Amino acid sequence: MGLVNITALAQHMKKRGFGLDSKNTVSAIAMTIRRYFIKLPTVDATAFIFSNTPYHLVVRSNISELIFTKDTDKRLLSRSIFQKISNLKHFSCLVEGEREIVVMTDCSLHELMKESNVQKSISYQTTRLGFISVNLPIRLREVVGVYGLITSTLAVAQIPIHSFHTIGGEILILVKNEDLSVAQEVLANLLTEN
Repeated sequence: MGLVNITALAQHMKKRGFGLDSKNTVSAIAMTIRRYFIKLPTVDATAFIFSNTPYHLVVRSNISELIFTKDTDKRLLSRSIFQKISNLKHFSCLVEGEREIVVMTDCSLHELMKESNVQKSISYQTTRLGFISVNLPIRLREVVGVYGLITSTLAVAQIPIHSFHTIGGEILILVKNEDLSVAQEVLANLLTEN
C-alpha cells in the first residue's frame, strides 16, 4: 500500500547489511532514513475518487495465453492464429511487444495445436486463466498512481497478476481462474468506494 515502518526498515537494513557499518544501531539507521525523507522534494499527488467516474467491468474465464518469441515467421504465424480465432467469433487479443508476441483467447486450442508448426513455435503457454476488463475514462492515464492503486489493491488481497495490459482506457488483468471471482469483487469495491 506504499507504507513502510521506518524502524522495521532500519532493522531489515541492519540485518541484511546494505553496506552499513556493523556498529550502526537500528535507531541511528532509522534517524538517517527520516532525515533522507525530509530532504526529498514534495510531490503533489492527484487525488482521484473512482466513484465519480463511470466504469465498466467485464469478466471472462477460461482464457489461454500463447507467447511467441518475436521474429518474422512467428509474427506471421501469430497473426494467422489471431485471424482464425477472430473468424470463429471467440475472444481474441494480440499484443506485440519488443521481444514477444502474445495471443490471448477463450477459444479451445485443441484443434489449433494439431498443427505441428504452431506447437513448436510457442515459447510459453498458459491455460485456465481469466481476465477482468476495467474500462475507465482515458483521462485516467494522467492520474499519477492509478495503475499502482489497482495492482496494489490486488496484491493486498493476495491475488497474483498473471499479466496486465492497457489498451486505451481499457485495462486487461489476467489472473488464475480460481482467483477470478475474488479479483472481480476486490476491483468492484475499489472502483465504487474510492
